[in-house]
Amino acid sequence: MDNRTPCPICRTPNVARAAAGTSTAEIHCPRCGRFQVQTLAETQLLNSPPAFPPQHLLSGLCRNTWDALGEKVLVTVDLFKSWAELDKAAKLVVPRDTDLATKADYLLRHVRRRSRTLAEAVSFSPAELAVGFCANKAELLFCLRYLAEKGWIEEEAANPNPRKAGPQQGGGGVPSYRLTPAGWAALDAPSAPPGPPLAAVCLSLDKDADALWTQGLSAGLTAAGYTAVRLDGKEHANRITDDLVVSLRRSAVVVADLTGQSPLAYFQAGVALGLGKPLFWTCEEGESRDRKLWLETRQYLVTPWTRDKLDEFARRLAQRVEAALGRP
Repeated sequence: MDNRTPCPICRTPNVARAAAGTSTAEIHCPRCGRFQVQTLAETQLLNSPPAFPPQHLLSGLCRNTWDALGEKVLVTVDLFKSWAELDKAAKLVVPRDTDLATKADYLLRHVRRRSRTLAEAVSFSPAELAVGFCANKAELLFCLRYLAEKGWIEEEAANPNPRKAGPQQGGGGVPSYRLTPAGWAALDAPSAPPGPPLAAVCLSLDKDADALWTQGLSAGLTAAGYTAVRLDGKEHANRITDDLVVSLRRSAVVVADLTGQSPLAYFQAGVALGLGKPLFWTCEEGESRDRKLWLETRQYLVTPWTRDKLDEFARRLAQRVEAALGRP
């Protein structure tokens, strides 16, 4: 690598930069790791930083993809559009800003990667902000304190003679930490078995929605072996369509209830079909029978429900899902 320039993501000065194609550069940054960036995206990052994603999250994605996977993220303008685009391009989990457990887990695994011996302390500097997807030093210390309170890391004792501080002393005023025996054991413990696959439920009904959810949709999907997630019950901190697409992408099965003819239910169903997800349709029996659906559903099976027979509806929904897909 040759040309020296500021990192387009974190603005660290004098990072190594080299051409990686006709319209792509490769950056080697001490904070963001190694990544590639297309010219248009680099220009926007340097001259008119996009509102999304936050700089520290993009920096963390690039750094952890390089450190943990040995791969380089290709930063394009598509990543600036939405959570859905960012999650689609990422090969690891990008934590939301309040996802303390995930950020701390990245830091814990970083300490392990840097520990050559069991008792070795690992120093932290401003460059390690990206390891934990942290916006600033205060957030980094907050995440490290969380790990310390769980008993997985411990702070290295302060050097009594600062003039003889060795390379293990943390840079930027951040202490050094080492894994505790409990931390090593937690990292070496086998992963917990995965839970049931997710089933996203598109439910926009106002009246009777809670009863339909608990007695019908959720009960039926649970009986079929899935964990039901009600999309209209999620709290969306970002643009609602971005979060919905991410939820639909992560689900193994999608159920769309068309009662009330909500445009959002049709939108969610269309996204599910575009993603290739198994899609099951439900609707209140009267609406389905009277052909009031906006969508031509003759080529699809619609499982009807009535307010006084939700238990029977749950049983029929479970049977339909199992008949189509088997048990997960």
